[in-house]
Amino acid sequence: MNSRLRRLYGVATATALTVTLVGCGDSGDGADGAKAEGDSQQGNVSLTLGHVWPEKDPQAEATARFVEAVADETDGSVEIEVFPAGQAGGDRDILEGLALGTTDIWVGGAGVYNAVSDVGEFFVTPFMFDSIDEAADAYSGELGEAVRQRLDEETETTVIGLWPRGPRHITTNKALNTPNDLSGLRIRVPENPMFIEGFEAMAANPTPMEFPEVFTALQQGTIDGQENPLALIQSSGFAQVQSHLNLTGHIIEPLALAISDSAWESLSEKQQEGIRNASDQVSEEFRDEVKQQEKQLREELEGEGMTVVEPDINAFRKSTQPVRETQGSAFADLYELVEQE
Repeated sequence: MNSRLRRLYGVATATALTVTLVGCGDSGDGADGAKAEGDSQQGNVSLTLGHVWPEKDPQAEATARFVEAVADETDGSVEIEVFPAGQAGGDRDILEGLALGTTDIWVGGAGVYNAVSDVGEFFVTPFMFDSIDEAADAYSGELGEAVRQRLDEETETTVIGLWPRGPRHITTNKALNTPNDLSGLRIRVPENPMFIEGFEAMAANPTPMEFPEVFTALQQGTIDGQENPLALIQSSGFAQVQSHLNLTGHIIEPLALAISDSAWESLSEKQQEGIRNASDQVSEEFRDEVKQQEKQLREELEGEGMTVVEPDINAFRKSTQPVRETQGSAFADLYELVEQE
């Protein structure tokens, strides 16, 4: 168990399981006994899921479809209650809550896994992929298997799926044509060392902050900008407080759909299979949606008054190249898999 987990799990003397089992058959049978006797004896299960996105965000809508697909795939034996828009806390709160038993499932940018594993830094390596398809193909192949295995070994969570997501872009109140234009700007980034070192390499002043705080911080001038995929920029209303959309595409990070080990182990094999099937189904559909939405979202943000800037991508890419050798030095094997894809 790594040092992050020791600190995290030391907070609680026992993990409180939030899964509710409604027994089928003899009331004297426990959950383990029911599972051992076969799927026909498995009780209904109620799980909680948290994320930070507004309910109209495409990622939130994909999550809602996942919940519906789980009910279908498990014949209604698994019900998931969703707490959207940060109701269960910020991304790190929710992910860490899986170990503490306050939440069962989390879905969010995979880089947040840095809260419990160094692998979270790998997901947000700058300019690792050039397109949504390239990233999605990699995470559905050997690379995806490798990162899932490491996360399963290093954390008390099970990664159900790695869903596609649009590239991350920077919003500010000025045009960013080269990294020099970022000099000194306070740019909100997730609490992840790879984000921090990457933006320092681009001359910015990276400012870690939980996502629910970002709009107010932009509005009050506490920060000068932020970076996120177009879908979240649009659904969060950042056009109200930022004038420029700079299409840097600096990171293409998957969404991670994760469940606590305790909740996962409470399920029958049939229920686990149904949940994985539901995730695969939504992931495949969502890839096409994300690609189709990119042009539409850009046009919508322009219509809301944002000036779209197409910066010198090569200059941004060059400025961040050393980050793989410094912050990314622990992921040489994973970078090799990226190159093989």
